[in-house]
Amino acid sequence: MRRLRHRARDHDRAARLTTDPEQKARRLLNAAADHWAHGAPHRARAVLRTAVRLTDTQELKALMDLVVGGIDLGESLPDVAADRLMRAARNLVGTRRGLAVAALGFAGEAASIAGDHRRYSAVAEFAREIRRADEPADTRLTLGHLTGMAATFEGRHDEALPALREVIGLAQHVPGPQARIWASQAAYVLGDAVGSYEMATSAVTAARESGFTALVPWALVYRALSALMLDQHAAALTAATEGVHAATAIGQHNAVVDHLTILALLAALRGDAETALHRIEAAAEHITQRGLTRPGTFGAWAFACVDLAQDRPADALDRLRLHPGHAGIKVMAAPQVVEAAVACGQPSTGDRALQPYERWAETTGSPARLALSHRCHGLLESGTADEHFEEAIRLHRASGTAMELAKTELLYGNRLRRSRKPKAAREHLRDAVRIFQSYQADHWVARASAELRAAGDTTGEPNDRPELTPQQAQIARLVAEGATNREIAARLFLSHRTVEHHLRNIFARLGVRSRVELTRRLD
Repeated sequence: MRRLRHRARDHDRAARLTTDPEQKARRLLNAAADHWAHGAPHRARAVLRTAVRLTDTQELKALMDLVVGGIDLGESLPDVAADRLMRAARNLVGTRRGLAVAALGFAGEAASIAGDHRRYSAVAEFAREIRRADEPADTRLTLGHLTGMAATFEGRHDEALPALREVIGLAQHVPGPQARIWASQAAYVLGDAVGSYEMATSAVTAARESGFTALVPWALVYRALSALMLDQHAAALTAATEGVHAATAIGQHNAVVDHLTILALLAALRGDAETALHRIEAAAEHITQRGLTRPGTFGAWAFACVDLAQDRPADALDRLRLHPGHAGIKVMAAPQVVEAAVACGQPSTGDRALQPYERWAETTGSPARLALSHRCHGLLESGTADEHFEEAIRLHRASGTAMELAKTELLYGNRLRRSRKPKAAREHLRDAVRIFQSYQADHWVARASAELRAAGDTTGEPNDRPELTPQQAQIARLVAEGATNREIAARLFLSHRTVEHHLRNIFARLGVRSRVELTRRLD
């Protein structure tokens, strides 16, 4: 980071010593680009305000659009950023082709944040128009990513598959954090959660080592999402919390909202309604003010998961079905649509939602997503339900997605009990209780335990509880560092009441009676 900061300072100094307006503008532009890259967007804007008055050169104006568009991508209206970045790409493609392609990549991301697939398609179409047969690896990667993602958003998965696989392959040979971010996103779409997590982790490391701090929150989005897909909730919580703080530190308000809604989804999937709703509320105003459709759809998905956990399937269905939303994320939420639709007696609605999800899962061959597809069929169908549930359980185990395995076993156990097969139901429900306990998902432990009792279990619930959940471990560490409850709540985006609730549970689980004893225990 120091290298970029020092380089920005050197460009600033050189500009002050330059009398020729054109040369001065160029040096100020270089300074602004470095300020933005190392995480000082407000300084970059201030420098650009001076530079823009010094030149009428089209290339320099286009380069300024690229930097301003990059800043806007993180903190302003994403649709405006997309248009500015597209203008930069068109004006640079004849003279600075590498930077034109970089601008296109950022334009695509801005359109995605806005949930504007018309704009994304226009970006991808321009990428196809300018692609050459002898394209260098770095620009081929970005252009392929855009065309592959556009095909994904439009449901053309057979076309997306080779393009996104090429992106992942090229990233092994293209240096720098941006290539790894594109590859992580490609791997996530293809259902390779392990590959996505590894690429995102590599991107975070590369961004920090190179000083390109502006890319750190972006890379952490895919580190969090891939960890969540792996049901590694502790890793997802760490990545998204780190993402909030990294984005806050450099003024990337849009990235803060991305991470807040991922944290909300994480809490909602664990059945922690209060935490999920607190985080949704923290993000809601920014989503509305800046048109952040992608995190808005994550927020709606999280809210629907809360509705389902609290037995409000009609609310969940309306929330997911009526939200205009981001097309890709709405497809990802199809398993919750199916669950809500079946509970509301509307299987045809669930079947329509499942079709695009199933095409995606089958084309990419992701075991985790195929498991959810089979679970949906188990809910929707009668004659073959058992076969679908059993296949879902097998695929969950193959993919290591334990939390989703527990939910599938809970749903299957409920079905078996209602079909008057209590012995088979109890087998699955006991597994569900054990897994939910291992995640400290107290809501789901209680729900599965109630179902187990209804199936005639008389042995009491299994009790294999670890000491602390990931959330409780974070709180305990902050207590040991001397943080107050209010400071902990602000740092972890929890309500004050939720922190107090967790602390009571921490004290009980560790057998301590005070913050002093807790600190000693952790030491």
